[in-house]
Amino acid sequence: MGFLEKAANEFGKKTGKALGNKLYGANADDRRVGINRGSSLEAQQAEAAVKMRQMEYEKNQKMLDEVLNVEFDPTNKDGIIRGLTTLSSYIDLWIKSGDCKEHLDAALSKYDSGLALLSTIDPSNPMNAYFLQKKTERIQKKKKNTVFIAIGVVAFIIIWILLLTGAIG
Repeated sequence: MGFLEKAANEFGKKTGKALGNKLYGANADDRRVGINRGSSLEAQQAEAAVKMRQMEYEKNQKMLDEVLNVEFDPTNKDGIIRGLTTLSSYIDLWIKSGDCKEHLDAALSKYDSGLALLSTIDPSNPMNAYFLQKKTERIQKKKKNTVFIAIGVVAFIIIWILLLTGAIG
């Protein structure tokens, strides 16, 4: 294959690609288009990630506003129970998600206030036991997680010391 044949083949390829780009535009099968599409795809993904973070932030702000708007009227036991139920669901959600520590603290504080008020107004209400049990479960779960972390750290330190002293390996 001589130089002229290679040049003619290359000319044919480039002409065909140019014609395809002209006819099909963004749908043309050209590496340049694919690369351009890839970079715009990355830009779209980055934009989508920013929008997701913004939506998450707005959702958390809306939930915080709802938490802050929960009012406990001492004359309305049903309203207190409804408020505690709402707060309990938000607290569980924020604990599972692991973020918005400030929001969680605000909800826990409001929950404790509502629980104390309900216990004072109607100590025999069966919902007192339910809400107190939910609070106790959260505390026990937090202690359990803390114990697991402490055990893991101690085990890591022991293994690290044994590796340094040459007892293992």
